[in-house]
Amino acid sequence: MWNRFDAGRRYTLVVSESVWRRRWLWLAAIWTLLVLLFSTRTEVRGEPFVWISLTWSQSLRIAAVQWTAWALVAITVMWIDERLPVSRTALTRRILWHIPLSVVFTVAFTYLNYGGLALLHAPRDASLLSGGVLATAWRVIHRNTTFFYWVIVVFYLALDYQSHLKDRLIKNAELERLLSDARLETLRTQLRPHFLFNALNAISAYIEVKPKTARLMVEQLAELLRLALDHTDEQEIALERELAFVDRYLRLQAVRFEDRLSVSLAPEGDVLHALVPSFILQPLVENAIQYGTNNQPGGGEVSVRAWRTNGRVCLRVTDNGPGLPRGWTLERNAGIGLANTRERLRQLYGDANHSFTVTPQTTGGVQVDLSLPFHEA
Repeated sequence: MWNRFDAGRRYTLVVSESVWRRRWLWLAAIWTLLVLLFSTRTEVRGEPFVWISLTWSQSLRIAAVQWTAWALVAITVMWIDERLPVSRTALTRRILWHIPLSVVFTVAFTYLNYGGLALLHAPRDASLLSGGVLATAWRVIHRNTTFFYWVIVVFYLALDYQSHLKDRLIKNAELERLLSDARLETLRTQLRPHFLFNALNAISAYIEVKPKTARLMVEQLAELLRLALDHTDEQEIALERELAFVDRYLRLQAVRFEDRLSVSLAPEGDVLHALVPSFILQPLVENAIQYGTNNQPGGGEVSVRAWRTNGRVCLRVTDNGPGLPRGWTLERNAGIGLANTRERLRQLYGDANHSFTVTPQTTGGVQVDLSLPFHEA
């Protein structure tokens, strides 16, 4: 049965196969270019101080054998390097390991190259292998063979180090994202018990004096918790869903305050589809009711507005309460709801991509404004 996991795995395999296919095509193209480039030689050393003239066919066979041998050596060198008992970032120690390996592999290349030339009946220097392995090693380390080995090693180490560094940066970014998500989740879980405690505390005040009101509030609270669970795993939800949650919370408060609470929810235009942090408005509305309208003899008024302007979502919660105490500041005097709201916004959008202000209104009451980048699901 095909599910999303299977689709994702197949997509990953297809991408991996495509990447490897492109890499092998590039390597084949480089190998072909080197063979053609070195097939332009017109002579080759057959023995010390003896040079042999070459036809193009001979030169092509010599170049093909030479670079095929180097390709096999390069693959083996990379395989061994990955298994060295040193860290991938310890470049100096890795290079020290390659000093003795360079002798081993240049000798191996010499034998491999000589065997290929003999197989294709191409001109070759038989004196390279005379005197045994040690004599051969002494000869080849003074030739270009050692130089080519170190070109391969340095090129591979540079690419490998760059790849390792990129992977490390990606892992660090992923760890930072996970840490940020954990912080956000902590902030949200702090808000929910705080909200639930306040709601249950309000209900308890009516259990004996107004049992019918208490039952209605419990029903509203149950529905409110159901809505909260619907987006418990989401950091951002559509504003429409957030306002539905706030509306259910206000119905709970309406049972409690009866006709002493006037509420206005006024989203404008196409802003309902904008993504906003989940559970972002409820603590602001709760503060407006608790501190702004709870003790108003003539009844409280709470307004929630939302609109879109210049690529941003603007949210505003206002009340008609007594306003802020003298000397009040968001940095020093914010409670759990406001402090967590500010920190969640900072974690989600960064310091430069959002604004969050709490200011007194000239006509009385408090105004809370949020400005967030506009984006949709």
